[in-house]
Amino acid sequence: MAAAASRLLAALTEAQRKEISCAFADEARRRDWSFLPVEERDGLLLGCLDNEQRKLAHELIVAGTSTPGYTKVVSVMAMEHVLRALTLAAQSPAARLFDPGRYSLKMFGAPGDDGVWGWQVTGHHVSLNFTVAGGRYVSPTPSLLGSQPASSGTLAPLADDEELGFRFLNSLDAAQLSTAVIYHRSPPDLATRIVPRIGAVERPDPVFAPEPEYVLSDEERDILSYVRSSPKGLPGHALGPRQLDALFGIVEAFAGRLASDVAEAQLRKIDEAGRENLVFAWAGGTSPGSRHYFRIQGPVLLIEHDNTQDNGAHIHSVWRNPVDDFGDDVLAEHYRQHHQPQKL
Repeated sequence: MAAAASRLLAALTEAQRKEISCAFADEARRRDWSFLPVEERDGLLLGCLDNEQRKLAHELIVAGTSTPGYTKVVSVMAMEHVLRALTLAAQSPAARLFDPGRYSLKMFGAPGDDGVWGWQVTGHHVSLNFTVAGGRYVSPTPSLLGSQPASSGTLAPLADDEELGFRFLNSLDAAQLSTAVIYHRSPPDLATRIVPRIGAVERPDPVFAPEPEYVLSDEERDILSYVRSSPKGLPGHALGPRQLDALFGIVEAFAGRLASDVAEAQLRKIDEAGRENLVFAWAGGTSPGSRHYFRIQGPVLLIEHDNTQDNGAHIHSVWRNPVDDFGDDVLAEHYRQHHQPQKL
């Protein structure tokens, strides 16, 4: 990642380097990971790059992702063309917001083996965030992909994640299912929303603005809430060995979006925290085509997958770490090892 980032920086003009470069200490910019379609986006837009620069930008994305993960990223970007066509057909002025050239890159600090640095690529339905410390410790979260529509023709960027969720749900017996399904309605979006830090308790928004008729009451928001200390749903220790393997298989699939060494490090941390401590929760319809949501929660993991908007044809799928988003944990470890005061 450091080599790819350095090649990209070297190919940029001075003005472009000013747009992409941010101070690592600028917490507000570093933790701004919004994947919403917005009028103005911070950073260096991909649409402002020439062909060679754009290739180098994609090489940086490739450095942080696996081949299947990179395929998902570019498929999500390609879906923007479909969404723009659909929005134009509806004569909506929002069509201009759906454009792969509107994805942006930000770089925090200077890439290299020493010190700390990070980078982000973000845009509608893509937000990849990497923090690197000492050339060794890597935090790859938050990591979000989405798709609107969920599929079109041969494009279905997150269909495999959907299938894994339904397959696991359908493997449960009646008693397990009644524990796993925490509510008959799904949240309108991610339960933890786009917060820069996951708190002890997070409640979903009551409504998704473009669908004002789909509203949650405060009581429903409490039912669907994320509670770090007491996860809701079906715990791993209530699963049989094959079921627990299947649940971890979903986790592996999400980790599989990342470069292999980064993914392996994340999976080791989850294993060390105990697979039996993972908790699976489902909300909404239990058949494809209905509004639905699932999450997998653990001490160092939060996966949220919602397909609620557009009556179950608009996906958000995120991997987060409640103790290490934006490198909170890896930075603490780095500073403990390299910045302790000298003893006299």
